[in-house]
Amino acid sequence: MRTLGYVGVQSAAAADWLDFGPRVFGFEADRLADGTVRVRWCDRAYRLAVHPQGPDRLLYLGWDLGDEAALEAAAARVAGAGFAVEPGGARLAAERSVRWIVSFTDPFGLRHELFVGQEEKPGSYRGQRPSSRAVTGDLGLGFVALRVPDLQRGLDFYRDVMGMRVSDAINLGRPHGEMWFLRCNLRHHSIALLEGGDALRLEHLMIETATLEEVEIAWDLAEREMDAFVSPGRRLSDNMFLFRVRTSTGFDVCYGWGASQVDDENWIPRYIDSSRVGGIVYSAAAVVTAPR
Repeated sequence: MRTLGYVGVQSAAAADWLDFGPRVFGFEADRLADGTVRVRWCDRAYRLAVHPQGPDRLLYLGWDLGDEAALEAAAARVAGAGFAVEPGGARLAAERSVRWIVSFTDPFGLRHELFVGQEEKPGSYRGQRPSSRAVTGDLGLGFVALRVPDLQRGLDFYRDVMGMRVSDAINLGRPHGEMWFLRCNLRHHSIALLEGGDALRLEHLMIETATLEEVEIAWDLAEREMDAFVSPGRRLSDNMFLFRVRTSTGFDVCYGWGASQVDDENWIPRYIDSSRVGGIVYSAAAVVTAPR
């Protein structure tokens, strides 16, 4: 995988993003003829698609492979691991605003779409305020945190099949358990896996802004109007300063600034034990220990 390109979810409250995204985060949002709301925070055609059905759940993840040769290699690797890879066809490619696309279903029933050539118009993103600029490009849209019923099975899939690398792991303490962070580019992680639950679910979506000012503005709006349940703080894993807010569409949004990037040649994965401070990831009192 090269970058996480887009996320697709479903929710009966899809239309809420037409107000929530622009007003709180300054994003651009539009509604298609079928009611799907597409949200973007950079020059790509969209980064989040919210389909107007229920119940709330994650539908698919889109992975940008960069070029056709990389797409073919990735598809062959997935097929070699025993997963049925299906060509997307012209209709699906048009719906996703990409040039080429194939898909398969992972061990938890989640659809993964491997694509090339998502529509992008340089300089087209304006946002709702001057500071609403996100860090994307070669790092992808941000990251997603997934709660999985079998953590080891999830790690095996993302490392061995998807070819991702472990950046860090953290022990959140009871009742949360462990969270593992996996990367496919210089971003500290594009996927985070959190153990627990009977089925896979999207825990949160993270977007990184280009300025600290933007985090301050968005937090002020979220705190006054929404159920913002994690106030701004510095996260231990990638050193990002962020806050976390609940949405009406079944997942949370983390919005932050200043994340450290990973140098593959020198990075050593860490096991971060925050269980001694009540599972608070942001605490500077957490202890960094050797992996078990």
